[in-house]
Amino acid sequence: MKSCFYLLLFVLLLAGCDPADDKIEENLTGSEIFESLDEKIQKLLDDHNVSGAQLAIVRDEKLVYSQSYGFANLEESIPVTSQSRFRIASISKPITAVAILKLKEQGLLDLDDPVFGVGAILGTTYGNKPYGEDIKKITVKHLLEHRSGWTNTPNDPMFANLNFTHAQLIGDVLDNRSLTNAPGSTEFYSNFGYNVLGRVIEAITNKPYSTYVKQEILTPAGITNMEIGGNTYSERLMNEVKYYTQENFDPYKMNVSRMDSHGGWIASAEDLVKLLVRIDRKSSKPDILSNSSLQELYFGYQYWYFFGSLPGTSTVLSRVNDRTGYALLLNSRTLPPNGILEEMNSIVRNELISIPNWPNQDLFK
Repeated sequence: MKSCFYLLLFVLLLAGCDPADDKIEENLTGSEIFESLDEKIQKLLDDHNVSGAQLAIVRDEKLVYSQSYGFANLEESIPVTSQSRFRIASISKPITAVAILKLKEQGLLDLDDPVFGVGAILGTTYGNKPYGEDIKKITVKHLLEHRSGWTNTPNDPMFANLNFTHAQLIGDVLDNRSLTNAPGSTEFYSNFGYNVLGRVIEAITNKPYSTYVKQEILTPAGITNMEIGGNTYSERLMNEVKYYTQENFDPYKMNVSRMDSHGGWIASAEDLVKLLVRIDRKSSKPDILSNSSLQELYFGYQYWYFFGSLPGTSTVLSRVNDRTGYALLLNSRTLPPNGILEEMNSIVRNELISIPNWPNQDLFK
């Protein structure tokens, strides 16, 4: 089966799992309805020795529940709150995908446009060696679909040469790293490909990547607190949590700011579900992309989830069904790295699809 789902590679088809005639209970509070879910999440956090977490749930484009767990900074006993901000890792990728599709809507690019070479979007800006014919065949669509021919293995270039700028890193890859596959032929997950998409956005708009995304995507969605994170503990931004890891890898020895378009954003869970309800093809809140663009974004799927994972960071964003979605952010990464994400996604999804009575409230207001 062809898998070109831009948002990420984890896809669920869950048709028929959500009754259309569920009851709305005006007298029940979110804390009562979600008590069982809270208990299960807290137990999982305790079992895996996770310091802190944040959850936001939307139903029919309303924020029906927002909950915080544990500590943003364990040593200083600072609790996680709804205002706490976390590195969201690869959940940054769908934000970049939305920005690319917005550029297409604005008539500024076509998904089949070539990226490298004379007359292409990035021209011959990067690297010193002549580009091979395979490099010149890479299109914007290939990068979106993880079909550029680059892979994260055996060594992900985004975690090497940490002192390199974007330009130095891209030039080094173009000069010294051959494509594993022909562009368009095979899907292999690539952080580097989404890094290049960030530079595509900058080249077309003549603006920094984060500036364009804030102006055209986040601000129209009512999101004002998302930023590209810093690298070190001293570079933490306002309300940013402290990161903990069970691996032999310091979460403050990565070039997070260079990851901007593939893994660099920090956000709260409420920020992420604000975005979710603006790309859901529902009518209560205007979407920030047209239906045709959203069809491309979803590639025909209705429901999905995707993960973000870095040392010190584990995140989930999910459209559980046509009416329900959630974001869950952790300031820890356990071993194996995605084990807790799989377990937590299963717990939250199963709890949400079994709720018979939903609170009649909108915490967005």
